[in-house]
Amino acid sequence: MLKTLTATIALFALLLVWPAAVRAQDSTYLARLAATAYDQAAAAIADDPAPGISVTVLLPSGHRIDATAGLADRVSHTVVSRDTRFLSGSIGKSVTGLIAAELASEGVIDLDAPISTWLSGQPFWADLPNAEAITLRMLLNHTAGVPDYLEDPGFFLSGFLRGGRGYTPAELVGFVADEAPINTPGTAFSYSDTHYILIGLILEDATGQDYHSLVRERVIEPLGLTDTEVLSGRDHDRLASGHVRGVFGLSATARNHRLNHNLDHEWAAGGLVTTPADLARFYAALGSGELSAPGAQMRANAFVVDAERGSSYGLGLYVRTYEDGAFRIAHGGDFGGYRSAAVYDSQTGITIAVQANGKSFEAPDFAFALMDEIAAITP
Repeated sequence: MLKTLTATIALFALLLVWPAAVRAQDSTYLARLAATAYDQAAAAIADDPAPGISVTVLLPSGHRIDATAGLADRVSHTVVSRDTRFLSGSIGKSVTGLIAAELASEGVIDLDAPISTWLSGQPFWADLPNAEAITLRMLLNHTAGVPDYLEDPGFFLSGFLRGGRGYTPAELVGFVADEAPINTPGTAFSYSDTHYILIGLILEDATGQDYHSLVRERVIEPLGLTDTEVLSGRDHDRLASGHVRGVFGLSATARNHRLNHNLDHEWAAGGLVTTPADLARFYAALGSGELSAPGAQMRANAFVVDAERGSSYGLGLYVRTYEDGAFRIAHGGDFGGYRSAAVYDSQTGITIAVQANGKSFEAPDFAFALMDEIAAITP
């Protein structure tokens, strides 16, 4: 009952602001969209990949549908609401990519310049393999070949010794700086959070601003993402309790809006606390809104990841371009016991974002499947 009521209230709030002349036709259409979004959300967590889920569907008309199901916290039995927040995970790479694209258009940085322009004074520089051959664009499209610090045993083991103390970006890079490269720079796609830690350092050096300030001033504030903040510290209002699955079932990674551990190391690789509504607002702006110009630059010259599936990676986002020029942009996130995904489709103008508080939930698969179902519903 609570789950159904959440979706119903969200739809009712939209109906209140529609002109009476169009309400009858549009309300039937949006009711079908809302029912589809809720049904898919409820079905997605039926097998318990996550305790709760939140979905936003943003239409080109500006109408927004929110559907939620399940629990934000299993102990207190708090249900997921439209205001419940989650960790974004790697969707935050799109934010970093946007900032880089904007700075490039302003002439502050050159995407094809060697990273030595900004990083040669860093303590890890002498150990970083192929450092002189890597460009900023290679970091942005994950072709630089720098290993992922998240997969380094040293980083994993250090977590048991540091307590609540976080890491500096240079320390994170230091875990893998002396390891063999994954590939020759610019020749292959190899996803790595270390790439985006390096980008964060470059953005700070180029602008003289700290990364968090850049995110607030260039993305959060201009777009009015009032439910979004940078991930800093352990306490975050309205944060759902994340979960990972262990031997004895789901284990919480947060409780009472407080993370169990310091996760600040995600930083420029995706360190945001947010909602699906804010993620949808951001991706819609990249696709067709006020950020469409830098959004086009983020899609341009994307590196082919999977030719058979038509998948490429640009400046912080996955791109699929069709023969008629239409495109989809998307990214997923998997971090700290939370899963997220956002996708914008230029053919329909529809944006979908989903977040859940369980690592086992396959957010990108859900978002793409729901996009296809929503797109098939006609007014």
